[in-house]
Amino acid sequence: MMIMNCGKRKILYYTERLKQENHHSIPMMITMVYGVIGILWILLSDKLLKVITNDPVIYRQLQTYKGWLYVLITMILLYTLIKKRVKLMESATNETIEAYIQLRETHQELISMKKELEYQRRFTQKIIDDAPVIIGIWDKDGKIENLNPFGQTTFGYKEAELTNKKWFNLLLSQENKLKMHNAFEKISQGREFKNYESQFISKDGRSIDILWNSTMLNYDDGSNKVISVGIDITERKKYEESFRYIAFYDSLTGLINRIMFENEISKLISSKSEKNKFAVTYIDIDNFKYINDTLGHRVGDEFLKHVGMHLNVEIKAPNLVARLGGDEFAIVFMDIESDQILIEKIEKIKKGIGRTWSSNNHQFFVSMSIGVVMFPDHGNNTIELLKSADIAMYAAKQGGKDRVVFYKEDMEKNNLEHVQMANKLQFGIENEEFTLFYQPQFRLNTGEIIGMEALVRWIHPIEGFIAPIDFIPLAEETGQIYSLERWIVKKALQQKQQWEKTGFGHIELSINLSGKTVASDVDFHQLEMLVTTFDVDYSKIIIEITETAIISNIELVIERLNRLKNKGFKIALDDFGTGYSSLTYLKKLPIDIIKLDKSFINLIPQNNIDTLIIKHILSLAHDLKYEVVAEGIETKEQLEYLKKYYCKSGQGYLLSKPLSHEETSDLLDRLF
Repeated sequence: MMIMNCGKRKILYYTERLKQENHHSIPMMITMVYGVIGILWILLSDKLLKVITNDPVIYRQLQTYKGWLYVLITMILLYTLIKKRVKLMESATNETIEAYIQLRETHQELISMKKELEYQRRFTQKIIDDAPVIIGIWDKDGKIENLNPFGQTTFGYKEAELTNKKWFNLLLSQENKLKMHNAFEKISQGREFKNYESQFISKDGRSIDILWNSTMLNYDDGSNKVISVGIDITERKKYEESFRYIAFYDSLTGLINRIMFENEISKLISSKSEKNKFAVTYIDIDNFKYINDTLGHRVGDEFLKHVGMHLNVEIKAPNLVARLGGDEFAIVFMDIESDQILIEKIEKIKKGIGRTWSSNNHQFFVSMSIGVVMFPDHGNNTIELLKSADIAMYAAKQGGKDRVVFYKEDMEKNNLEHVQMANKLQFGIENEEFTLFYQPQFRLNTGEIIGMEALVRWIHPIEGFIAPIDFIPLAEETGQIYSLERWIVKKALQQKQQWEKTGFGHIELSINLSGKTVASDVDFHQLEMLVTTFDVDYSKIIIEITETAIISNIELVIERLNRLKNKGFKIALDDFGTGYSSLTYLKKLPIDIIKLDKSFINLIPQNNIDTLIIKHILSLAHDLKYEVVAEGIETKEQLEYLKKYYCKSGQGYLLSKPLSHEETSDLLDRLF
């Protein structure tokens, strides 16, 4: 507008100037100049002629010339004056035209600027209206002046319901009002708030988590407003909580996981004095792999949930329970008064879980190996405590499983020796440091050799003979038993094939099979493939399996044993009497032979209740048409007692020690 007004004033100035010059200046000036020149001409020209001549004739002639000269001079004068004024008018006109053009251009620019400003205003408003964020403007008292459509939708209010209402009264829960009121006071004082999380309440009562950025807008007139931009992070907070659950909780059982458990122990250590002890128990489910290998991981997961549920019910705050991974659990017991009280608590937990677990008509015996450490006796930090608890648990497994063992300092040394033994065992398997011995089995009433039991022996190149008790349990625990057992079966069948070729085909051969192999889909299938590669009389081969291996999953074992019987093998129940509920399973098992454990045979001379049990076992086996083989016969009294009660077969050092391949061949050559 200022430019437009200046242009107008300039045009008016030049126009007025032209009018004044045309009406007054130009005529007056020309008249005055003409008059002055005319007067001077008359006065001076006559005097000049008189000086020039006195002759009247010449004087008249000069007067004529003088007149013509005057006319010429006045013409030139008039031309000069008029031309000058014309140029002045042209200049003024040109300036007027230029000013007009400039004015029009300025006017067009102003129109364009106005349109651009209107476009920018509409564009900005469009952004605010369509923005997927909450944009609000509040006055210094917290009254809502404007809230964009997204904000209205988020909170569930219409614009009329929000205008001039105080947002912290309308949109905040009672417990959050004071916190947000203080924040708003700081914003009103000019402070800028960035990435400030707060919880709001929608019209329908939903909690909404919002991340705010707020600042104060100050105007020239001294007024001010608060503008806030918020992002609805409710879903993000849910995801964060979900991620936190995944990070710190076990998804299968709902218990805290190893990370959370270790964090909690670290907190306890930092807050507890040495006067306040707590215990960490490390729990491993014995033979859990059987469940996964036989029925699959889905059933295994069901079992873990079963254990986790009972632990969660039994363990109450301030105690903690966690699943560390796989079949391993851990418990923290606070303020333990004595070891005996702790053991009682652990036994109560084991009882709650139960001794057996059933799924789809499959029953499993449940046992747990548990290691226990005390803070601060067995470690001053989380790593040391869990390491010591793990070592104690491992010692429980080595001691026969299903035990509670407290950590001792010498356990770590034993654990290292255990690892070294596992390494030596692997090297021995790869380099075939093993050999088979054969212990003869006799018909007790005649002394006739009727069979041989294949027994593995380890002859270490440096340490010499290593007893089976020192490496067989280790091999089963580490899984090395699979490859070792395949080697044993292969060598034994080669020997059986050789006996048949040399005329000793009537000699039965007994081969021990571990429960791990029977329970494993892969390894049992490999065993089946291996035995089919030998052309031997399978009816003369006895597969021995322990009672404890059977009851870990009786239904599966029955199915696997029947597959072997269908190929012609005989089945023997080894170590009978050392497991659980043997008589309960006898009628279900597809067995042909019962091998009476050496521990019973050793009690025969004592003439007590154990010998009475043996008597009734032999009678029961006779009634059920089972053959009984007595193991570990070492005295004549034991032999005579067994013969008296119709035990037909047996083996032991009284009859023959285990023999090498060469010794076995010599014995058979002498007898047959």
